[in-house]
This record gives sequence, C-alpha cells and structure tokens, in this order.
Amino acid sequence: MKRSIILVLLSLCIALTAGAQTSPRQKMIHMAALRIAESIRVPASDKEAFVTLYQNYKKESTAIMAVKAPQTGEPDQDAEAKILGDFAKSEKLLELRKKYYGEFRKILSPTQIQKMYDAERESAAAH
Repeated sequence: MKRSIILVLLSLCIALTAGAQTSPRQKMIHMAALRIAESIRVPASDKEAFVTLYQNYKKESTAIMAVKAPQTGEPDQDAEAKILGDFAKSEKLLELRKKYYGEFRKILSPTQIQKMYDAERESAAAH
C-alpha cells in the first residue's frame, strides 16, 4: 500500500515536471499506455504507476531502435553493418524486455503482461 502511494506520487511529480515538454510522440505513447491499461484491466490504484513504467519502457526501446548502422558506401560492408546492427538491437531489446518484465511483474500478472505484449504487436501491425 505504502509502495503504491509512493509510486503514484512519484509518477505525478514526473508527469508534472515533464508535462510542459510533451512531444506528439510522448502523447501518443501516453494514450497507448492508458488504452492498454484499460484493456488489461490494471487496477485504478496501479494505473498511474503502469502508465509511467510503460512510457519509460517505450522510451528506452525507441532509443534502441533509433540507432542506425554507419554507412561506408560499400554495399557489402553496409549490408553487413546493418545485419550486425540488427543483431545488436535484437539483443538489447531482449535485455530491455527482461528488465522491464521484472518491473511490470511488480504490478501486473504474467497474463496481463502477455496481453500487453499482444496489444503492442497488434498496434505495430496496424501501423
């Protein structure tokens, strides 16, 4: 109980601090987090903690995906750099998912987490 209150207060402070600097992408992620929270039935007492955690998770995963392989102008070297870069991204994303699984697990059941991942996949497929 105490922990939930602290998480909610911390989330509110972060939200108020970052509120003035919200980009359209951040708003979209926030809305997606709220939509997912509703669809997986996150209790009201944990909703703000979930939204904040989900936003942090998406921010970190977006940063990983944004890294581009350097271009040399040599087709074979560029292709290999891209392939190796994709391997590195996949490994980093896997580690991130493992890290955040532990964090999500503090407030969600494994079934809810799986539904969250499913909702992400469906959303990505729609775009």
